[in-house]
Amino acid sequence: MTPTLDDVEQLVGLPTDGDATVGGTWGFLAILEVFENNLLQDLNVFKFLKAGGAGNSLSLKKLKEHYAYKLEKVLSDGTAAAAKKKKGLTTRFVARAYMLYVLGFFVFPTKKGTNVSARYLYLFVKDKVAKKWSWGLAVLAHMYYNLGAASRDDGR
Repeated sequence: MTPTLDDVEQLVGLPTDGDATVGGTWGFLAILEVFENNLLQDLNVFKFLKAGGAGNSLSLKKLKEHYAYKLEKVLSDGTAAAAKKKKGLTTRFVARAYMLYVLGFFVFPTKKGTNVSARYLYLFVKDKVAKKWSWGLAVLAHMYYNLGAASRDDGR
């Protein structure tokens, strides 16, 4: 039996109508620009958060620890002014990091379940947030891709 969009909508509860999520060609410079614009972090932080390997994925563990540590420091200072002084730490950027974590951990998990593509930050750009995204279609495509990868002879 093949899963359909209706199955995804019923089982996962995500909408299947709306615009397609991230597509196109994503080179390193495009990924870095999206990262810098959405989390206000520089190349050094990107390299720190990057998962091992040649891809442009971020480690979920490092992402969580990095933002939890920064948020804890700001909360211990106790002022909103202190939050603005901290480089790139506002409620909006912490929320984007959290949403990126949710996408990587729950919605689009990888085989190991340890990283997430930085390209998903594109979905949280100011002019893209108001769009209605077809999350169900993206989940179904992700599931088909992973089913195909798992069914190969050399797959583990």
